[in-house]
Amino acid sequence: MSEQSNNILDKLKSSTVFKVISGYAVVAFITVQVASLVSDSFGFGQTFMQNVILGFFVVLPFIALIAWAASSRFGTLKILGLSLVIIFAGYGTGSYVWVNNFVLPELEKNISEDNYMEAWLASNMINSFAPFFSEYSENSDELSAPVNLKVSQDGVKVSWRPYEDINNKLWRPLGTTPLTPQRLPLGVIQIKFEKEGFITSIITSANPSYRFENFPVSLGWALDPISLQSLGTVPEGMIYIPGGNFIPALLGGGIDPVSLNPFFIDKFEVTNADFKEFVNAGGYENPQYWVDMDFVEDGISLTWEEAKKRMKDSTGSQGPANWEVGTYLEGEAKKPVTGISWYEALAYARFKGNILPPMYHWVKAAFPPAEIVAPISSKLLKNSNFSQKNLTEVGKGPGPYGTFDMAGNAREWAWNIFGGRGLVMGGGYTDPQYSATQNTPLARMDRSLINGFRTARLINPRDLNPFGDPIERTPPKPASFYKPMTDEVFKVYARNYEVNRSPLNTKEIYVDDSHPIWIKERVQIEVGYNNEKMDILIFKPKDTYRPLSSVVIYPGANYFSTPPEIDDINPGEFGLDFIVKSGRAIIWPAWKGSLDRMTSSLTASPEDRARNFRELLRYWTTDTSKAIDYLQTRQDLDDENFFYLGMSYGAIYTTHTLLFEDRYKGALFYVGGASPSAPPLSDGNNHLPRIKTPFLMLNGEDDYLVPKSMAMALYNFSGTSEDDKKIVFYNSGHWPLPRNQMIKESLDFIDKYDD
Repeated sequence: MSEQSNNILDKLKSSTVFKVISGYAVVAFITVQVASLVSDSFGFGQTFMQNVILGFFVVLPFIALIAWAASSRFGTLKILGLSLVIIFAGYGTGSYVWVNNFVLPELEKNISEDNYMEAWLASNMINSFAPFFSEYSENSDELSAPVNLKVSQDGVKVSWRPYEDINNKLWRPLGTTPLTPQRLPLGVIQIKFEKEGFITSIITSANPSYRFENFPVSLGWALDPISLQSLGTVPEGMIYIPGGNFIPALLGGGIDPVSLNPFFIDKFEVTNADFKEFVNAGGYENPQYWVDMDFVEDGISLTWEEAKKRMKDSTGSQGPANWEVGTYLEGEAKKPVTGISWYEALAYARFKGNILPPMYHWVKAAFPPAEIVAPISSKLLKNSNFSQKNLTEVGKGPGPYGTFDMAGNAREWAWNIFGGRGLVMGGGYTDPQYSATQNTPLARMDRSLINGFRTARLINPRDLNPFGDPIERTPPKPASFYKPMTDEVFKVYARNYEVNRSPLNTKEIYVDDSHPIWIKERVQIEVGYNNEKMDILIFKPKDTYRPLSSVVIYPGANYFSTPPEIDDINPGEFGLDFIVKSGRAIIWPAWKGSLDRMTSSLTASPEDRARNFRELLRYWTTDTSKAIDYLQTRQDLDDENFFYLGMSYGAIYTTHTLLFEDRYKGALFYVGGASPSAPPLSDGNNHLPRIKTPFLMLNGEDDYLVPKSMAMALYNFSGTSEDDKKIVFYNSGHWPLPRNQMIKESLDFIDKYDD
């Protein structure tokens, strides 16, 4: 070894910085080795090891700086300046590594899985600590939407938090009313309203939603501003539910809105401790709580004394079925009281000066006014008790107005009578999650251990009728009722849907190329019946030089009831712009009964709807045939590759056109199914086995407008081969579906059949 090398080695050995760095390196090496040995045992994984190694590298410059400063003879200012340079360099390096190796991959994963709230929170965190490396803005349309909150009172302090943070007391301020529109993350959020002298109110809503005045579709009615209630005006333990319109679709009433006056409802399910007060007050012996009750068991009328004998606990004392010696079990005071009949629930409600909630009032309190288009159920159900194990203490699953446990924990008795039986709403802890949106008739003497209740108080007693009347409904038909059509029957049936080959007499209305993504055209053709003409909108991607495949849109019910102006249609409002971006054309005809060709099919009396609907089936068949005839005349469109895309109404009712149109390569059904209430299924003549078109169905697991049974009926009844049909259920309500997952499934399906 040369003398020069020895000198260098001697200097290093005597250097304080070298000694400190060497010691640090040895400690780091040993720590990493030990961590690698124990990581599997503790389940830390690769990310943990990467964090350990990166941590040592980030700290190394600071260790070296401290050692150098301690042994250096430089002035304080020079050392301070160099320290700042190293600190900023370390901050920049560490931030870059942190953002690109950890936060961004998770953020992009959340976006791909349509978890926009988590993606927004990650973007917000990046912009707070490392804005120079941010690739996403929490104010982008991809992650957030402008919220417009209307509040009756001025000076109300407003704050918000993600629904996922309901166990976190951290609220983010929005300001004081009146508020200007502000952007909030997409997803389910909670808003808190506070003002001195008023009861604090918390609402839960999806964003976008009707409540935030940012939903792209109008339902034809608006919500009243949020109004806080003065202290002392709401009964103790109850929540004020505002009046106005809402859509009670889970009750099987379609999409027609129902209007209620404001009312109060219990914040929590009645607990064992609450019900014990009734028992201790002699509730089972006081006739005033039991008057005008029609006691029935197995179809046999009972006297009050006979009925009381059925209302005993496990030891024979008066009380709920799961109590002992007239009281609840130890540790269960705050759990919902269960094991009670409809009669006992009503008697307790009277004891409190209340009634059982009529079913419409129960639904109004349990879900937002427009749950079918802006659902909170995907998050609500995750926070509700469907454990399959046991009842939990009340206070889980906050609803839209501040009630708890209306989705799960105990099923809840309603006021209404259903064919002589009582009605329970929502799901119990032993039920599947989809039961949260169901109502189930039960014998009023049923004392199941998952039957609980809460009470309501109507501000306007006239609300009780008609919403509290007995329910009389035709029971569903058995599966054997629906018979496939024979060839002979279908041949006769098909004659009603023959299309004449009259000329189209096409007229171009306009071409608009002002949009950055697509060229929009509006043309008009003659459909060959009643001297009618049909407008067709065409959205084509710009800068394309080959014939395009076409996706033909059959829209939702609002386009047949409260449609926008035809020129205002924008595929991006429903997330369908991905079709154009994928290099295909969107075709949006004004089907008979929709847009500028409105009829009374959805607003007519029930007696007229069936007749009008049969007429529409004929018109839609002709409209479809004529639309595709026209598309095949265009040089810029592929004359063989056409796809059906139905949304809700368009994936339930207009699917009938597939019986007579074989030019569709495939069909996309968004939140669709088979309706037993519409002809021809309602007639018992099942035509669905004759539909052979390949299709993809995308539905919501928690959709109460199109429940899983309807979706599976279309899937199972159809004659499409198993290899050519697919159904996917998402953790969502009726609409919207998780966008990125919807796009991937849809494009994979179209690519499969697009020649």
